[in-house]
Amino acid sequence: MSEKKGRVILIGAGPGDIGLITVKGLEYLKQADVVVYDRLVSSDVLSLSPKGAEFINVGKVMNHHNIPQPEINKILLNKALEGKNVVRLKGGDPFVFGRGGEELELLSEHNIEYEVVPGITSAVSALAYAGIPVTHRDFASSIHFVTGHAKDGLVENINFKALKETNGTILFYMGVSTLKQLINGLIDAGIDKSTPCAAVENGTRSNMRTLISTVENMVSDADKFQLRSPAVIAVGRVCSLGNKFAWYTKSKIFSKQIIVTRPVVSNNILTNRLKNLGAEVIDYPCIKISEIENNSSMLNLIENLNKYNTLIFAGKNSAVYFFKSLMDFGKDSRALSHLVIGVLGKSTYDELKKYGICADIMPKDYTFTAFASSLKNAGVKGNTAVLEATQDKRLSEELKKQGFNITSFNAYNIEYLPLDYIKPLQEYIDNGVISAFTSSAAVHGFVRGNKIEDLSKIKAVCIGKLTYETALNYKMQAHMAAKPTIDDLIEKLKEME
Repeated sequence: MSEKKGRVILIGAGPGDIGLITVKGLEYLKQADVVVYDRLVSSDVLSLSPKGAEFINVGKVMNHHNIPQPEINKILLNKALEGKNVVRLKGGDPFVFGRGGEELELLSEHNIEYEVVPGITSAVSALAYAGIPVTHRDFASSIHFVTGHAKDGLVENINFKALKETNGTILFYMGVSTLKQLINGLIDAGIDKSTPCAAVENGTRSNMRTLISTVENMVSDADKFQLRSPAVIAVGRVCSLGNKFAWYTKSKIFSKQIIVTRPVVSNNILTNRLKNLGAEVIDYPCIKISEIENNSSMLNLIENLNKYNTLIFAGKNSAVYFFKSLMDFGKDSRALSHLVIGVLGKSTYDELKKYGICADIMPKDYTFTAFASSLKNAGVKGNTAVLEATQDKRLSEELKKQGFNITSFNAYNIEYLPLDYIKPLQEYIDNGVISAFTSSAAVHGFVRGNKIEDLSKIKAVCIGKLTYETALNYKMQAHMAAKPTIDDLIEKLKEME
């Protein structure tokens, strides 16, 4: 054991939506040495943990506890005694039927430092996503949290008569397996059988489902609905508002299964936007971009810049690695003062601006033919250097066909990676998954990184013309966003069936 004790942070991870963990909880999670987590903590939230953290799954499934609660308590204690920074990550809030109090008892006995970060409780947030306000001045002025799975397993210990008399909203946690006893308890207590009921399964997630019923019909309706855990069950007049106010499941993109392709290191804004809209996103980092060690090709260009009239950057990464090499060589942007600069795409244009350079040529359409036309219109002549990936020479090859005097230089390497997810890529394709592409390189990565039986089955939604044309060349069912922006790409995804 370590001489210096660690500490334990109990964090409420919220109901599942990655955006619903608190800022403080996220800050502590990013500092964890050990993450001890429950079954209901989403993989999205877990992905926010440090790469080197130790993960311990102590999840419980209904009627089957893989690790008994006393053992979980000991795990937290022992890891803290090893001097580790331990995060105990719980779904919802750790003090709302999360057994957080039980876990602190052993830590307190051994003088282990601990802290509790409250989380958004699952019942309230699940109902909110279903459009059901737990309080409403016209319907309910109180909320009552009740466990449907008591420690002794006896729901008869619940004071149903008292609950009925409140005329508030009753929220049952963990009540799927005991639903019949819970509803019968309320009926026996004299509740009006026409009182609205609701069950929200997998609240805030892309596979969320909502059942609106009444006390009288709830048990039979839940059986037909095939209600499964995890689910929150609500009883009260506010439940009638679910049909009117439901917003999350009414999104045109809700529950759509979408593969989002990207480079390994990029922050995927599209993934986050789609998840917020309720899509089931399969995040696919299909391209690994890396620096070329001892890049003689780049060195040759830098030493001979004076021999060229035009310098073209085929993509953002070409600019990143060029300027790194340029400055390593002891030069800066002034070495490019005599050159006409061309870029393919706004992200490349914006990257160059970081080095004080505004590109001279950038076609409106992100295609190789459009770029060639732009060069001709600009009167580009003489020797032209093109910086592009070692494995992708499409731009320089097209420009050579158009009669330009082109020399291609290697800026970086691309490795195409296979999909490493729950199911093979082919199975997703066979099930009609939609694939979103934000670059032509991503289309290549998607195809070259996997063995795909029939490319014509792929529903491809592309951000721009070059990406669209690349998908068409692979015989995909290609669709293009109205404009090359994330917003327009999302709108096109909404249209897809």
